[in-house]
Amino acid sequence: MPLFHIHGLCASLLASLSAGAGVICTPGFYAPDFIDWINDYQPTWYTAVPTMHQSILNRHENLRNSRLRFIRSCSASLPPQVMSELETFFKVPVIEAYGMTEASHQISSNPFPPRQRKPGSVGLAAGPEIAIMAEDEEKQLPPDTRGEIVLRGQNITSGYRSNPEANSRSFTPGGWFRTGDQGYLDREGYLFLTGRIKEIINRGGEKISPREIDEALLDHPAVEQAVAFALPDSRLGEAVAAAVVLKDQAVTEKELRLFAAQKLADFKVPQKIVFLAEIPQGPTGKTQRVGLAEKLGLNNAGVPISDPGGVDLEPATPMQAYLLRLWSAALRIEAIQVNSSFLELGGDSILAAQVIATLQDQLGLKMSLIEFFDTVTLSDQARLLEEKLLDSNAAQSPPPG
Repeated sequence: MPLFHIHGLCASLLASLSAGAGVICTPGFYAPDFIDWINDYQPTWYTAVPTMHQSILNRHENLRNSRLRFIRSCSASLPPQVMSELETFFKVPVIEAYGMTEASHQISSNPFPPRQRKPGSVGLAAGPEIAIMAEDEEKQLPPDTRGEIVLRGQNITSGYRSNPEANSRSFTPGGWFRTGDQGYLDREGYLFLTGRIKEIINRGGEKISPREIDEALLDHPAVEQAVAFALPDSRLGEAVAAAVVLKDQAVTEKELRLFAAQKLADFKVPQKIVFLAEIPQGPTGKTQRVGLAEKLGLNNAGVPISDPGGVDLEPATPMQAYLLRLWSAALRIEAIQVNSSFLELGGDSILAAQVIATLQDQLGLKMSLIEFFDTVTLSDQARLLEEKLLDSNAAQSPPPG
């Protein structure tokens, strides 16, 4: 960890020196050299952010004589898949912790074995007092209830210098510091992070934790890294998107979305997935979710413009003509062609649900939101519906009107 960051300065350097330990200060984090450092310097532990751990796992060959006793992870949520892979390879426990600058770093930590470590949790209070509060009032919430994580204790900053507005926003009348992180405490006092409040995706009033989507995508064997983020949407406010780095396996966007649909509710499945060689990170190695859509050049819905590809622009089958009427009624647009995209015409999942409900009511055909958006053009969707009709006992032609 860089020493200009509280994680590197307090957790790595000062904590070790205060315990009488030696510290190996590398020139920075360079994944290709990491295993050589483990072999040559024989450290007994190291601490890093999740993106660094993932990079290490991708270059873990040639480990010869590790003396590691444990691995620490902090500063961002560690996906359970990465934790499991680290423990399998290094054969030591991974201790996930939670910290921030305003708390002189450490806030909570999972205990060492044989005490219980809970994957997905950042552990028990390790310094300050921790509570969960409603985001808009000073009211502590009961166990297993999501809210804003608040702190109180001697290691918490007394305020921001020359910034009364930030102090007013960040401290409650009762002296609690609002972290800006969302999470919950279970009945045993273990803290679980569900995301930064400003990173929560607000899809038409549905609050979606990006971490849940990350973990669903990371379960796919072809996915090395996954970061969900908010995509601007003119009707819903925000839609769900994800950036993915692949391993040495090929997978399509459609395959990943269908895979995610097996683990997530329809409204949480990414509307758009982009494949990257590397996910943008800040100077401390943290993934930058906020503003990622802008950095990647994604606009509303983030879908490519459809290519007619020689398809006739007028309805060629009864199903195409029927579907055109449904789309037109939902979108309130008359000039729709069979090569049109529902999203490009201003559609969203709410309007898509209306079309799906009509299809089931009039034709007895079931279509999921995933199927709806994976059939990009009207002609593609009509073809899928025709196949569904052939496989069912429904009428062989769509109803009039």
